[in-house]
Amino acid sequence: MPLKLQGNLDIFLRIFRQNVDMPKIIYYLYLFVITCFINACANRHSLHLPYNFSGHVYEQKYNAMPMVDKPDTKGSPFMTTLYIYEPTKINQIDEGVITGPMVSKITSQLVDSVASDNKGAFQKYVKPGKYTVMIKYKNGFFIPYFSGVDWVSLIEIKSNEINNIDFKVSAATLVQ
Repeated sequence: MPLKLQGNLDIFLRIFRQNVDMPKIIYYLYLFVITCFINACANRHSLHLPYNFSGHVYEQKYNAMPMVDKPDTKGSPFMTTLYIYEPTKINQIDEGVITGPMVSKITSQLVDSVASDNKGAFQKYVKPGKYTVMIKYKNGFFIPYFSGVDWVSLIEIKSNEINNIDFKVSAATLVQ
């Protein structure tokens, strides 16, 4: 260290030692370290993921029944749009002229939508909570499954985790 810098450092340390109570400095340093640690832990739990709802959409055409000599098939990747609604009861869908798991109109509130790519994959950030998912298929909406007696395809998006769900659209024989 150059002589001038060494002299300035010595002067600073002598003034610091004379005017500062060392136990207080250690106490404040300890509080600072603990506060930083608590903030780091708190921020880790409130991590904002770029997406928390992901998966794939597959289209099953023809006979997709499992057979003894054939493995179960997911179907072909399907490029479509998934519509995310507030939780929807069966009486909130209008079947129109489409039958089976296909509907023409949903009367519950649309929350968001996400498109699947040519590999059927999709990703979206959705506020944690319960939702109904409908899949656009030809001239209507496909209901992937029923949730109990009253509800239509409920999903639950949990906070701070990726909710990965694959959907199979098997309505090809129902829609002309």
